[in-house]
Amino acid sequence: MATKQNNPYSIPSAKPVWGDNGPASSEMHGPHEGELDKCRHVFLSHNRLAERWSALDRETAGRFTIIETGFGTGLNFLLAWQLWQQTAPPNWQLHYVSIEERPYSAEQLRRVHASWPELASLAAILQHNYPPLLLGHHRRLLNSAQVCLDLLFGNAHDCLPALLDAPSSAANDKLNSVAYADAWFLNDAPPANNEVKPQETLFASMAALSKPGSSFAAAADFWEPGLRAQGFSLEKIKAYDATQQILWGHLPHDIASSTPQPAPVNVPWHLPRPKQQAKHIVVIGAGLAGCSTANALAQRGYRVTVIERHTPASGASGNPQGILYTKLSAAPGDLNQFNLGSFLFALNHYRSLLSQGRIDGELCGVLQLVKSEREIKQFNKLKVLLNNQDWLQFLSDDELYAKSGVSLSGQAFYYPDAGWLSPPSVCHAMLNHPNITLLNNTAALALTHHEGVWQLLDDQQHCIQQADTVVIANSNDASHFAQTSPLPLKSIRGQLSYLPAEALNQSPTCVICHEGYLAPAMNEQFCIGASFDLHNKDCALMPVDHDWNLKQLSHLAAGLLKPDAVAVGGRAALRCASTDYMPIVGAVPRIEEFKTNYKGLTKDARRKIPIAAANHPNLYINVAHGSRGLTSTPLCAELLASYIANEVRPLPRQLCEALSPARFIIRKLIRSQLV
Repeated sequence: MATKQNNPYSIPSAKPVWGDNGPASSEMHGPHEGELDKCRHVFLSHNRLAERWSALDRETAGRFTIIETGFGTGLNFLLAWQLWQQTAPPNWQLHYVSIEERPYSAEQLRRVHASWPELASLAAILQHNYPPLLLGHHRRLLNSAQVCLDLLFGNAHDCLPALLDAPSSAANDKLNSVAYADAWFLNDAPPANNEVKPQETLFASMAALSKPGSSFAAAADFWEPGLRAQGFSLEKIKAYDATQQILWGHLPHDIASSTPQPAPVNVPWHLPRPKQQAKHIVVIGAGLAGCSTANALAQRGYRVTVIERHTPASGASGNPQGILYTKLSAAPGDLNQFNLGSFLFALNHYRSLLSQGRIDGELCGVLQLVKSEREIKQFNKLKVLLNNQDWLQFLSDDELYAKSGVSLSGQAFYYPDAGWLSPPSVCHAMLNHPNITLLNNTAALALTHHEGVWQLLDDQQHCIQQADTVVIANSNDASHFAQTSPLPLKSIRGQLSYLPAEALNQSPTCVICHEGYLAPAMNEQFCIGASFDLHNKDCALMPVDHDWNLKQLSHLAAGLLKPDAVAVGGRAALRCASTDYMPIVGAVPRIEEFKTNYKGLTKDARRKIPIAAANHPNLYINVAHGSRGLTSTPLCAELLASYIANEVRPLPRQLCEALSPARFIIRKLIRSQLV
């Protein structure tokens, strides 16, 4: 998310003045006497949530979305969650999106929540899953994914427009983004902004995000003129204790087309929504990307078939140990924002799976050593920018041994909540869902589309499966399909080496990332690696790569590796990466139509071209996760599922665009590299 601050990670936190019963604050979501009843009255009752949720279809899975301005202490969320458990069908999901510019810390929440004993169990879950105070979008799946909480830390003027795929003018209604909101909780006014245009954009974005009939309840007069200008019907009444007024109403189904619209994007090439509603989805590939995507879709009630040419986790996802880690930069940028966001989401995601005993691994901490001059400069900058975070520590010298049990020197980032996982166990856990059918030893080599149906063909051009929606998630083999063959994928060979436990003089107690990596022993064996080769595509084990892995380990710490240590086995596989090292996630574009529709960008990169993206109908891709598939695939699976299900995205628009397959076409057009 863009910010004018020098610190790309910084967000101002709440600074409450504490009284006997919590923060001495007048905000609607503060824990004052009678505040629970007041919030129920204002937000739950005036959105008629108990009545609406009791009437939801119990035969069909669905989703109810609330968008809130001002998360505060989380009281409205906790009350809505409590009511949801009491009234909504179990096959429905509550999707709660809340924006907060000055968030409370987890410790502050714990202190406030102690005042609400009736919400204690839900408050404890929220506290346990609460994200760090960092700018951006933070998704948390709670209560076995029955509740999806999106916390957007930032200003509402930035966050709400960023939820739109491609906001447009009224003259181009077909470009407007999908409406998500069923109800709005509008707390105190966002921080003052005297510019008229941003205020119009705020309210126009609200209208664009609202389904016809979407309701709202507001606790401040600030909202009245903007909502009225957008065509919302509204009423104003005194609160039940007569201390303030309440605004409430809804968006009519016949809203006038002349109402102000969100500021349009120049070229709306990022429109990933499906052409038709998905019912049966085929996912090609059963590695981390495919299995995570299948699970995210199955959790939403879709019937999913996974096709795998061998067996699950038979490619790069089959390594016995994978490291959950990230690499940070002191400079803002799409890659850095995505790396951090996906890492924080993955930490929360895997912690839950480990606690349930569904996957193998250990969140024992990860040390990431810094050695080069450039890395040391980066380390020192980040130490200033991120000096108050629980999820990251900056260590040096003796502290390294205390954390790792290995005699290391220098400096290192330490991620206390990260560690190693077994990728095959993750794949199998993700496939273990009643809505998923797995077809092993089945190779799909071509795709054809006719009358709303995709057919998957084998080497004899026989149809082996058909569905209305297809997700390509088979790593480098995505280049075999005509629809995705132009994407710039590259294979990177990596080889691991196995060492017996007695090969080392010191046993690490956490993961150590250096030129390679060393994790705690698994089954009396160390797994070290991995080599990096852009040219060799042979997955047979190579002695020269074993030698390279051992050499890197010998450089890690003097005397760590015993002189007679030799590799007793290993594993080689081909990772899949893109040329810009971002994953490729989204709708598959029709390249020739993109070239025709947006050819004007060749002469003027800022030219306005209000033409919707031309994508293959209901065809998506999720590949190119490189060596960080454990970290990036959970969030990318959520993103892809949100496209197919027409949900609020777990990332802001600019990061969705940075992951989109169409980004390569747009760049080439701007650079005059397409003919």
